[in-house]
Amino acid sequence: MLNARQMSSQPAPSHLSNGDTDIKSLDVRVHNSPVLSDDRNSVAVLFRCANGHFIQATVESKNGLDNGVFDTVSFLTPESLVRVTARPVAHDTDFDITPIELCDIHNLSTAKTPGAYSNVLHGASGEVLASIQSRTKLIEERLDNRLLDARVPATAAIFKLFSGVHELAVEYLKLHDFYHVPTPAFVGYEFPGEEDDLFTVPYFGRTARLAPTGEIHLGMALSADLERVYDFHTVFRREPVSDGRHLTEFTMLELVFNLQHSWIEILDFADSLLVSLLHSLQSQDKYTTLTNTAKRLYPLSGTFKLGLGKSGKLPRIRFNEAKTLLRDFIGIESDDDKDFTRSEEAALGRFLASEESHVSLPTDVFFITHFPKHLRSCNIYPSDEQDDTTQSFDVILRGQECVTGCRLLHSAEDLAAAFANRPHPIDPETPEWRPYMTAHEIGMPPWGGFGLGINRLVQGFLGLEDIRETVLFPRDAARLSP
Repeated sequence: MLNARQMSSQPAPSHLSNGDTDIKSLDVRVHNSPVLSDDRNSVAVLFRCANGHFIQATVESKNGLDNGVFDTVSFLTPESLVRVTARPVAHDTDFDITPIELCDIHNLSTAKTPGAYSNVLHGASGEVLASIQSRTKLIEERLDNRLLDARVPATAAIFKLFSGVHELAVEYLKLHDFYHVPTPAFVGYEFPGEEDDLFTVPYFGRTARLAPTGEIHLGMALSADLERVYDFHTVFRREPVSDGRHLTEFTMLELVFNLQHSWIEILDFADSLLVSLLHSLQSQDKYTTLTNTAKRLYPLSGTFKLGLGKSGKLPRIRFNEAKTLLRDFIGIESDDDKDFTRSEEAALGRFLASEESHVSLPTDVFFITHFPKHLRSCNIYPSDEQDDTTQSFDVILRGQECVTGCRLLHSAEDLAAAFANRPHPIDPETPEWRPYMTAHEIGMPPWGGFGLGINRLVQGFLGLEDIRETVLFPRDAARLSP
């Protein structure tokens, strides 16, 4: 027999289904105002379960129940949280609201009228669901009323899938002998010439910056012989526009590890991690159920294409090959000396996802490798091919970059020279950069890694228009609340 502590930890039933005969107790939201009959002898109320199912009770004033039940139901307000004890009533299975026989009810928390905000996204029977265009226009109003918006199961499914990516990634990294090393959010260093990209804050008489990456400290951890490390953390970028693509505060999975032979180990691990994450999201019942829930509001959910080659790996195309694709097959004039624009990434994404692509099976995710030196950080390892490229890559997912990876310099002499030859040189003797330089001077192993933007992964997987949809409390240039 379960004791009280064990009983309290058991998940409550999520809904009542047609065919159930047992009486169940579950917590539900009042969906709309109770409706009294004309003779005022009965009252009908619609309840909303957390998973999006709807149940409806009609209570007679003289049906043998305690008269308090009728009174309680009559005065319920929308969005109040109640605990109902009920059994379902047999009904037409095509009917999307389950009628219930209400045995008891307790008002756990009375909600005040939510003001002018009208949540039209639940889609109960008889309600007109707003079009995708209307929902996109409603985004600011929805974010202003985020808690009510998050009660929509399709919206809540996004956050649960986000959590699922975290669970899956940590499990995968554990299987591959990675250790979690929390990296600091306050850092002293900055990249000269890129000061406007960082947030600065006063720090006990000094100036600190909010970390734009954990790469610097994860790299130092390798010099401490931890060999394979990661951080799943919040990073900060001073993105000056609110465009639905960028956040000022977002979640990154960053990992680095010692290399045994070549930088291809980084490519292969990024490939295997992404394939594992995406395959799990597409195959495990826990996540497919959430994807189907999200699909009601986000129609691209469940359409993600994971096109693998015969080796089971994602397509890999070189930077110059991607430029050729843009010019010769897509019809976009693209400069080889410039990085991909947002529209070029999107065009490449559409092409490789289409049946017209000769590169691979249709896929929504692929690698672009061998970026030119002038488009990458100074401390990235040059290519072995004696050209002007680097051992680096991006992953394009649903038409936008979501992963950047590379092999990094491990020789202290090479790093010092790279710092000195930047357009805006870095002085390795400054107190802010000295620890990183020391990590290389005391024997840094050959190393590299990558950063995966979790928000963009979830956005791309579900086909969301606005990246702010991936965060319960998003932050961008225009938003500091809720």
